[in-house]
Amino acid sequence: MKNHVYQNGRLIQTNKKFSALKQKQKEGITNELRQRYISTINYPHIKLHPRKRDQISDEVYDLIEEKEIWTLYGEVKRHYFSKIPSFIRKNRKMMQQEENTRAITGRIGVNTTSSLC
Repeated sequence: MKNHVYQNGRLIQTNKKFSALKQKQKEGITNELRQRYISTINYPHIKLHPRKRDQISDEVYDLIEEKEIWTLYGEVKRHYFSKIPSFIRKNRKMMQQEENTRAITGRIGVNTTSSLC
């Protein structure tokens, strides 16, 4: 049992990959990373400073340990860095949709008031 360790009365695999986690666990980790990244971002099209990125990955890894999900820190960090462009794209799309809805509601409001007069 070279890659296993007993911890708290449980047998834990020490070389578990991120892809070996359950789908619900992966989605939960990715959602937490995305929420924290987007809430920390100042400019929608620019990546965060490396210290901020590391801080986010540290915070999320602490949450992972609290939930007793066993995976390596390097695996979480690699997954996180691979998802950053996706987070930026989704944030950019969200902002564009909000601008479009504001523009549409602004035009609707103008049209209805002008037609009533």
